[in-house]
Amino acid sequence: MESSQDYILVVGRPDREVAAARAVAQALQSAVVVIASPQQAVVKAQHNPPYLVILVDDDRQVWSPQIAREIRQSIEPERVVIVSLTASSESGWQPCENSAEIDGFFVEPISPAVMHTLRDSAIVQKQLHQTA
Repeated sequence: MESSQDYILVVGRPDREVAAARAVAQALQSAVVVIASPQQAVVKAQHNPPYLVILVDDDRQVWSPQIAREIRQSIEPERVVIVSLTASSESGWQPCENSAEIDGFFVEPISPAVMHTLRDSAIVQKQLHQTA
């Protein structure tokens, strides 16, 4: 099992929202893996844990809390930051009350400055728990 954790995992449909998250992450010079299947994302995270997971939701896929829970249960939960990204045009973008597994909620479009801060925060989180 690799222990590098040097990538961002984006989970969601391979459309404009995922493409936007991937483009911003690549602009930050971070490795990005995009997976459409939530189940495949859990398997990928188990074998090579990322430092940041971006769950891209829409009204038809309300699986973010469940997938976040599965990822956290399968790896060292304190070493990963999990956020949910939803298009501003979606009616259900507000966070669920029972989504403690998700560290933050963002509405598309996400700016490069916000993505940069999010990436830096996730890296610091990972480093703090590696030395602990």
